[in-house]
Amino acid sequence: MQYCTLEKEGFLGTFYESETPSEKAVILVGGSGEGRGMVEKRAQTLSQAGFHVLALGYYLWKPLSPHTVRIPVDYAERAVKFLQPYARKIGMTGLSLGAAYTLLCASLIPEISCVVAVSGFDFVVEGCKYALFRQHQSYYSWHGQDVPYEPADALSHIFRTLRTWKRDPRYGAKAMNRFYYGECFPNRTDTSRIKVENIRGDVLLIGPKYDDTWPSDEANIRMAQRLTEVNPPYRHAFVMYEKGSHCLGMLPDTLCVDGKSPEATQRLLAKMMTMEAKYPKESNRACADSWTKLVDFFQTNMVRRCLLCQRNCAARFRAGFWHF
Repeated sequence: MQYCTLEKEGFLGTFYESETPSEKAVILVGGSGEGRGMVEKRAQTLSQAGFHVLALGYYLWKPLSPHTVRIPVDYAERAVKFLQPYARKIGMTGLSLGAAYTLLCASLIPEISCVVAVSGFDFVVEGCKYALFRQHQSYYSWHGQDVPYEPADALSHIFRTLRTWKRDPRYGAKAMNRFYYGECFPNRTDTSRIKVENIRGDVLLIGPKYDDTWPSDEANIRMAQRLTEVNPPYRHAFVMYEKGSHCLGMLPDTLCVDGKSPEATQRLLAKMMTMEAKYPKESNRACADSWTKLVDFFQTNMVRRCLLCQRNCAARFRAGFWHF
C-alpha cells in the first residue's frame, strides 16, 4: 500500500499493488456520502481480484474541499500518469457522484480504456456549497477552466423550490435530490452533457430501475441510447436491477458507514432509500451481483463473452441491455 499526496504526486489517493502480475490498473472513486475508509476498503478488495487499484480522492477527503465546486478532472489525469508504469490498460470506476466524475474523466482523458459507472449521472450542473448556496461556477474544472454546466437557478429561490418538491406527489421525503436533478434543470443543453460517446474504451453502466437518491435510472437510459446511436468502436452495456437500490457495485460487507457494521449500515440505508426499505434482501443480492459484473468487466473488457452466461453471446451483447 502506498499513500499519494498532493505535494508529491499531485493528487490524493491510496495505491494497492496487485499481489499477482497484472497489466491492468483501476482508478476507484467513491460517492458523495462515502468517507475515505469505505473507498479504500473497496479498492483493497478489488486489488485482490488481480488489479493494481488506486483509491482516488477528488473532493471531501481532507485536506480537499468538502464542497462540490470546481472539482479538478486533473486529479484523474495525474492518477493515470502515476499508474502507467504499472499497467498497460487503465480503467476507472465510481459510484453515484463518483460515477459521474468517472464518466466525465474518461470522456476527456483518452488513456482511460475501460469504465464502470454505477448509479451515475450524465450532465454537469453548477457547483454549490452545503448543497444550498450556488457559486456560479461549475461542479468540475479541467486544466483550470470550468467544465460547461447548467446553472442552478433553483437555488436562488431555495424556499420556493423546497415547497414545490414537497407538493409534488411523484417525490417522497427520500427523493429531494431526485427532484433537484430531475426537475430543476428543465432546459438542459448538449453543451453540459457528459459526452460518453467520446470515451475511448468499453463502458458498463450499472443502476437500479428506480433511484430516489438522484435520477441515475433516467441518466443511464439516456447514455445507453446515446452509445447505441453513435455506435463507437468499443463495447458498451447497461445492467439494470429491478429491485436494486442506489448502492450497487460493491460487496455488502464493504458497505460500512462511519465504522458501523454492515447490518447497521443496511438499517441506515433503509431510512434513506426506498428500494432498500422495500426489498432489503433483493437489494443486497443486487449489490453483490453488480460487484461480480464490475470485476468481470475489468477482467475481460467484455471480450467475446457475455457477462450473464459467460459464453460467446454476440446477439445479447449487441443488444447491450440486461434487465434483472
